[in-house]
Amino acid sequence: MGKGVAVAGATLAAMVVVGCNVTEQPPFDPRTVTRADREMSADVLPAPRYPLPTTMEAYETRTRDGNVRRTSPPSLGAPVRPADVVRMPISEIMQRAAANNSEVRVAGYEPAINETKIVENEAHYDPIFFSNVKYDKQFDRTPGTVIPDPNNPVTNITITVEDNNIYTAEVGVKQYLPSGGQISLSQQMTSSYYNPVRYVLNNYFDQQLKLQLTQPLLRQFGYEVNWARITISRNDQRISLLDFRKSLEDNTNELEKDYWQLYEAQQEVEVQERLLEQTRDLANLLWEQSIIGGKATHVEASQGVAAVYQREQLLVRAKAHVQDLSDDIKRRMGDPQFPVAGPIVILPADLPVEESVHFDLQDQIDTAMLNRLELGQQQIRINSAEVAKQVAFNGLYPKLDFVASAAAQGLSHDFGAAFSDQLSKGHGIYSAGLQLEIPLGNREGWAVYRRAQLQRMQAIEAYRNLMNQIDEDVTTALREVDTTWAELRAARQARFRQEDVLTGLDQRRLSGVQRLDPEFIQLSLDQQERLAESKRQEATAISNYNIAIARLEKAKGTILRYNNIIMNEENDIWNLPSTSPHRPRG
Repeated sequence: MGKGVAVAGATLAAMVVVGCNVTEQPPFDPRTVTRADREMSADVLPAPRYPLPTTMEAYETRTRDGNVRRTSPPSLGAPVRPADVVRMPISEIMQRAAANNSEVRVAGYEPAINETKIVENEAHYDPIFFSNVKYDKQFDRTPGTVIPDPNNPVTNITITVEDNNIYTAEVGVKQYLPSGGQISLSQQMTSSYYNPVRYVLNNYFDQQLKLQLTQPLLRQFGYEVNWARITISRNDQRISLLDFRKSLEDNTNELEKDYWQLYEAQQEVEVQERLLEQTRDLANLLWEQSIIGGKATHVEASQGVAAVYQREQLLVRAKAHVQDLSDDIKRRMGDPQFPVAGPIVILPADLPVEESVHFDLQDQIDTAMLNRLELGQQQIRINSAEVAKQVAFNGLYPKLDFVASAAAQGLSHDFGAAFSDQLSKGHGIYSAGLQLEIPLGNREGWAVYRRAQLQRMQAIEAYRNLMNQIDEDVTTALREVDTTWAELRAARQARFRQEDVLTGLDQRRLSGVQRLDPEFIQLSLDQQERLAESKRQEATAISNYNIAIARLEKAKGTILRYNNIIMNEENDIWNLPSTSPHRPRG
């Protein structure tokens, strides 16, 4: 008996040790998150703040040495140190983002979480060690039971009180089978003491080595049915891995958009700076002419000065837009070397594509059908629905279980002798039988099966809908490529014409044949703005054309490989082609 208690105690101790051996993670401290990044914001140069003017001041004054000085400094926004400007190719941005983007990293936890669910379901079939310890105390008063005396058969014993002590200990291993059954092997020891004595051997030991098997033969029978949860868990893990890829694709697509919009914004700054330079030159000329009493009056001079202030205002906004897009790129990169709050401003290092790229619509649609992750996810969902349907169909069968057990028994007056008796003689105890249950009508089983059929049909219909959606996505994206190319051609032609008009006006002004009246000054200022607007539209068209190409790659499901980003698990979760077009460079 002491040995059985020792086994049970050791089992309990093992459980406590295993349970206490789990490594606890440190508590979450929100104050330490991105602290270093936030501290770098102290290096950002603040924008100078000048007081608002209360009256119209002179635009320029002359110093004693004859130099011309502007009376109020220009408002051009927050300064950026040249050392803080980093020009970066889009390929480097993509690689940094793939490794560090926080949204992608958050999505990356989900496949790992679902992988633990696979192990959790597989662990259902791991062997289980069990032990039972039981003590029965019987101290019952009886109305008087007469039994033969075991030690003297010619006499009887009258029992008025039963004072019995029975100790039972069992240790063994059991396991659920992939076929749906359960098997167990255990060693049970019973120590019995009866008072008054009922048997010749009192305080005897009963040893039994027991083998038990329960195996369904109809319902819940078979590998496919019982491993359905594991199969579906694996499918869920594959779906979550494709969700991770979707997060990576979405972030890559947004970075493509940000990068070429940043190119456009930088062109906008250069256009505004050039426009401001032209306007200042004209304003300075008009101001000097008005001072010396030349061809311009105070009215024309004020026209030029007002245009300077207006274009300074636009330049401030254009520079801020560049920094906003740079911050968004840094956020999407998530690289600790480029904190969002830091002073570094990222500018494009790559030139955009300005060549006509031709695509065949049917070829693009075929590529999308091979690579769009949504189709892969839906195929996996259809497979899960098929598995669930098989399980539901199995539930229509009656429940018929085969139950069998076998035991080798040993019995003696002490523990060791009982164990030896079990090994040497081994009195066998056997049983076998069938258990049958038939639900009348089986309405639950038929309802579950019908639901599984409908869910599978729903998944197939969703797949058809996805194919139509992909057709639309690719067709629309390809049309956008053609549209933006046509816009780019028209925008460049318009810019050439606007340059020609401004060149003619400048020639008329410099030749002296044109009087500097308010109408001509306004015409020159307007033409400068028209040329600047045509350059902005050309930069926008270039940006939109490159964004449209990236959007087409996104619609085809190849934007990662277009940016030379390859998921190692890709071919394992879906039959994807091993090669794909990559981003053209140079």
